[in-house]
Amino acid sequence: MEFTIDQAKFPHQFAADVPEGVAQLMAVTQRPVTGAALEEPAPEPGWRTLPSWAVVATEDLNIPAAAQSHMAKRAGAEVTELEASHAASVSHPREVARVVRAAASSVQR
Repeated sequence: MEFTIDQAKFPHQFAADVPEGVAQLMAVTQRPVTGAALEEPAPEPGWRTLPSWAVVATEDLNIPAAAQSHMAKRAGAEVTELEASHAASVSHPREVARVVRAAASSVQR
């Protein structure tokens, strides 16, 4: 079984803060996720032994911000909150890239 977001609902549900044309393109080009991928048990999480960073998208309609914050806190992550949808990397690329660069530079040798 595979899952996708209804194309008509995609802009609001997944990318509400992305320009309409970009959100529509994302909707028609989305790749399905398989049911097996959602059910597969995870191995030992890396955050237990490695430093972690998280971007919490406060306007995410797919993963509630409270759940994102809980997971980030549990991981001891350095948290950046963005007033963003689930597609934060598209709507706030500079801010997300800044987090990625900070994480990468902290572990470089």
